[in-house]
Amino acid sequence: MKKNLSLLLAVLLCFSCFGCGKGKAKDYVLTEDTFFLLMTNMQYYPEQYLDSTLEFDCFTYALTDVNDQTYICGVRKSSAEYGCTCGRDTIIGFVLESAEPLPEPRNQSADNGDKTWVHLTGKLKSAEKTEITIHAYRDDGTIDPDRNEVISFLSFEVASCDLIEDASGLQYYVIK
Repeated sequence: MKKNLSLLLAVLLCFSCFGCGKGKAKDYVLTEDTFFLLMTNMQYYPEQYLDSTLEFDCFTYALTDVNDQTYICGVRKSSAEYGCTCGRDTIIGFVLESAEPLPEPRNQSADNGDKTWVHLTGKLKSAEKTEITIHAYRDDGTIDPDRNEVISFLSFEVASCDLIEDASGLQYYVIK
């Protein structure tokens, strides 16, 4: 009993000295192996990442909503299991917010890795998502202006953006 009480006091002292287990926010580097997993986790639990610095490679993507507002996003292509409701593969990433101009998307409609690849460092702006209403796609890949769907993205404050000249080691398509 005395030994258990001493152990309990030691644990309580440890928590009180170190802020109840709360310390500096963890920083995250999203790699080829962890991009999809961490990105999906951020979509469900964004508040866990708010004070963290995030670093990752992605390609730039211009997403235009039904009102012709264009959002520049940092994304990877992913399976239809996440993101869209159309049953087709989609993109997963962030709406990018930057004080500096971001590199323009390249070969956006082509289903390949020949894109404008960037290395980004920054933080989530908030846990609130930006809902972007876009026109849905038909089975043949053309836009259907009579059907819409909503894609939700977290906003990412870009602290630094470096153009990646050789993206041959990066995966265009990320999966679990």
